[in-house]
Amino acid sequence: VAKYLFRRLKSIGIETVFGVPGDYELALLDFVPEEGLNWIGTPNELIGAYAADGYARQKGAGALVTTFGPGELSALCGIGGSFGENVPVLHVVGYPTRPAQASGKILHHTLGDLSYEHYREMSAELSCATTILEDAHSAPSEVDRVLNGMRLPFSQPHVQL
Repeated sequence: VAKYLFRRLKSIGIETVFGVPGDYELALLDFVPEEGLNWIGTPNELIGAYAADGYARQKGAGALVTTFGPGELSALCGIGGSFGENVPVLHVVGYPTRPAQASGKILHHTLGDLSYEHYREMSAELSCATTILEDAHSAPSEVDRVLNGMRLPFSQPHVQL
């Protein structure tokens, strides 16, 4: 799933991905260089969002990777700025695994109620499309759908992985 996502980013002209390494997306980040993309780590997620915005203004589209919860929310001010100015930035968010979510245990970065929808719902207000990439079968069509949305006005897609 991650290989396809990053391969598609490269196919639309994105050569550099910005963000902050975090616990829920560390494995995902291994695929960035594997797919021939550059990784630029930023001091925090807001700066990563601004960097992806600046990159998109120069190259046509940008991408940001953050972790679930606080990292995701920290990026929203920058993503909101991109959204308001029609700058296409893809926000990829690493989430806890499905088995971890289904365990019934409260995980860190949650709001203590076992719901994993709160942050996605907040991000959806500043996104042209959202998706959750849960399986390899449906992921390619979902990635394509979301990336096609980047061509539309108000184009900040949001992907959970």
